[in-house]
Amino acid sequence: MTPATVLTATIARLTAAGLTEARSPLGVVAASNQRIDHGFSVLPANLSPAPRPDRGRSNTAGLRVEQSLSVSLSHAAKPGDGQAAPNQALLDLHSVWAKLSVAGTTLTTGGAIRIGRASTSYEGGGAYLITNFDLTVTYNLDLT
Repeated sequence: MTPATVLTATIARLTAAGLTEARSPLGVVAASNQRIDHGFSVLPANLSPAPRPDRGRSNTAGLRVEQSLSVSLSHAAKPGDGQAAPNQALLDLHSVWAKLSVAGTTLTTGGAIRIGRASTSYEGGGAYLITNFDLTVTYNLDLT
């Protein structure tokens, strides 16, 4: 796998969860971004050699790496809707985590995933609920 493959596969899994990709290269948290309900963004965070490159893997040529992505989900919070936005945000988070963990996809067959803690914040004067979490994928970097 390559870093671009991981990014593309992650975007495909989030789209499969029924969310819409934000078009801003700065993601859904950017003040200039037109936020969308049930939207998402995936931003590369870092790429580094895996701390235990040979643990549990055969001796294959190449470099074992960990790639972290920052995933953000956006939901519209409308006045008078009570807990509708937080409830939908939790439902979508569960759906996203389930789609990322599906066996037989590029992310789960070519690598090992680790999902980080989710946190939420209100943005845009409270008009949007943003849920953030890190996704780390450990895989053999294709050097060809």
